[in-house]
Amino acid sequence: MFDSIFKSKWIPVSLQVFTFIVFMALIYLGWGISSDDSAFLLTLRNTNLANLIVWCFWWPGIIIVSVLFGRLWCTVCPMELMASILNRVGLKRKIPRIFRTGWAITLFYVMVLVIGVHTFAIHRVPHRMAIYMVFLFGLTIVVSLIFEKRAFCTFLCPVGHQLGLYASNACMELRIKDKAVCSSCNGKPCVNKNRDFAWYGRACQSYLFPGSLKDNRDCIVCTQCMKSCPHENVTFRFRRPFKDFFTGIKLNMAQSGFILIVLGFAFYEVTTEWNTAKALLLAPFKAINAYLHIPPALSGTMTALLLFTIVPTVLFILVTLLQSAVNNKKFSLSGLSLYLTAFIPLIASTHIAKSAVKAVSRFQYIPGALKDTGGVETARALNAGLVQIGGQWQRSSNFFAQSISIGVLIIGFIVTAVLLKRFAKNEKNRFPFFYIMLALAYVTCTAGALIGKIFFP
Repeated sequence: MFDSIFKSKWIPVSLQVFTFIVFMALIYLGWGISSDDSAFLLTLRNTNLANLIVWCFWWPGIIIVSVLFGRLWCTVCPMELMASILNRVGLKRKIPRIFRTGWAITLFYVMVLVIGVHTFAIHRVPHRMAIYMVFLFGLTIVVSLIFEKRAFCTFLCPVGHQLGLYASNACMELRIKDKAVCSSCNGKPCVNKNRDFAWYGRACQSYLFPGSLKDNRDCIVCTQCMKSCPHENVTFRFRRPFKDFFTGIKLNMAQSGFILIVLGFAFYEVTTEWNTAKALLLAPFKAINAYLHIPPALSGTMTALLLFTIVPTVLFILVTLLQSAVNNKKFSLSGLSLYLTAFIPLIASTHIAKSAVKAVSRFQYIPGALKDTGGVETARALNAGLVQIGGQWQRSSNFFAQSISIGVLIIGFIVTAVLLKRFAKNEKNRFPFFYIMLALAYVTCTAGALIGKIFFP
């Protein structure tokens, strides 16, 4: 069923055109909507239709879809459509080595997270969100006009690592049916440079050969290889969840650095759902900001740098040192990277939990946002107590989402614990006690925050 859909000449281009139009509409709806009142922005972020869609439904939806089904957002993303069009008239320069290492994606993600979100609040100020979206489009245009193939999608997209690594958990994959067919294929149109600019069935623009795919990290499921294969040997199919982790997946250093960042970010995202846990978590960082006399405008920046980069890195290195001592082995980055891989299911489950809780809790804002797309008047009315939203149905929905999310967190912990034990056995190491204790502390804090929000709101 999936193959017949993906082989259509209208897929994914029709969906990409649709998402492009939606993107333009979101930019229009967010443009010019702003405020200097931080308290007002906490309400406006939910009442502005563009902001509500992007941060409360679209982004959580992408996370959930990537974890469950793979990089299907990449299939319909308008950036890939823009790249495939602009590459035809661009300079077609070779990709710089720094891009190929993967560090460009990791650093770009850090910039968006620390500077975009925690300094300029692009997730709260609709106008700044719109500027960010315009910037992404502009960057895609520039990169596509300079470099060959879809350089932005493959080597620069800030969520490239995230979607790729989360897709390793997915229950679906794009793979070949028979290796012998690929080996005996003479023309190999799926990678033939003469088909780089074909509208239908062009060669892979991510430097991949379908016959060599071993995991879900790099393929963006553009479906062009399915269209180009004369033997119908490429398929999009179901598989066992978490399969990639049992087939020897290895992270490069850029991906390892990315996982450390998301380890801290996902923990923060869920733990701060409960105000009591939020106060406890942020108290040390507020003290550091006060001690260093960090200006209030940059306090969020400093907190993000510490919480999302320094703390998880130091913590994981410490745990690795302890585990290495137990194993009578020297500390190594390869060992750190190996065990970081096992934490991906736990981190992904944490992000799913946050996505579900956030999306469901914002249902109550939809009617008002549809009536007042700018959201300013609705936000003022809500803050003044002139309008009431939600009710018992919203509280019941929230309880359901929070309860399911706790179960998701537990599943993520179990899978991570199994992988940690398996990796240790494969490396002939002792029981990974310290890694499992770290994972247990992680899930205890995040699940505890959701429980606290349910019973002690």
